[in-house]
Amino acid sequence: MSDQSPLSPETQDAIIKALSTVRLQPYLREANGQIDQAMKIYQLNLQLCAALYPSLHIFEITFRNQTNRALQDKYGKNWYEGGSFNIEQRARQSIEDAKNKVIRQKRPLTHNSIISELTLGFWSAFITKDEYRQSVFDQCIQKIFPYAKSSERNFTKIAPRFQTEILYLRNRVFHHEPIWEKNYKIKQKYEYLCQVLGWMNPEILSWLQTYDNFLEVYRSASD
Repeated sequence: MSDQSPLSPETQDAIIKALSTVRLQPYLREANGQIDQAMKIYQLNLQLCAALYPSLHIFEITFRNQTNRALQDKYGKNWYEGGSFNIEQRARQSIEDAKNKVIRQKRPLTHNSIISELTLGFWSAFITKDEYRQSVFDQCIQKIFPYAKSSERNFTKIAPRFQTEILYLRNRVFHHEPIWEKNYKIKQKYEYLCQVLGWMNPEILSWLQTYDNFLEVYRSASD
C-alpha cells in the first residue's frame, strides 16, 4: 500500500464521525491509537474485501444453483413447498419472505424468482445442519459436489469448515467487518472456497482464476 500524507485534524474528526469509534476500534487498537495508521489498515481491509468479491459472487450463485438442482432432482421442482422432506421453521419463513419480496416488487412469482432471493445462509443449512443430514446431505451431496472425492463428501468435515471458512467469510465481507488480521487466516479461507467451487464446477473455477486478483492483493498487503 502506498504511503499517504498525514491526515489533518479536520479529516481525522470527519472520519471518526462518519465511521464511528466503535467500528474503528479494532484498527485503532492495532495502530496504538494512531488514526493515520488505523486508516491505512482500514484501507487495506477494504482492498482485501473488494478483491474477494468476484470469488464470493461466483461461489454463492454456483452453490445456490447446484443445491437447487440437486433438490429438484430428488424432491421435484417445487421442493420448497414442503411435503417431500421436513423444512425447518426458519427456512420456511425465509421462503415466505422471498415470495413476499417478489410480490412487492411486482415481479412474476416463479421458481427462479423465489430461488434467487434466498441467501447463502439458507442454502448452507442444507449441508451443515444435522436436521438435513439424512434428507439432504446424504441424498444430494454427490450431485452438489460431483467433482469431490468420496472421502471429501463427509458431513463431519464439510459442515464446520463450510460455516467458518465460507459462510462466515461471506458475511464478514458483506457486512463490512475486519478480515485483515493474520489470525483470521484469510488466504486459507479463500483457498478452501476455491476448492469447494472446484468440487461443483472446475470449469467455472478456471474461468474465475483468469481475472481473480485476490492472491495478488493479499501478497501486496503482506509485504
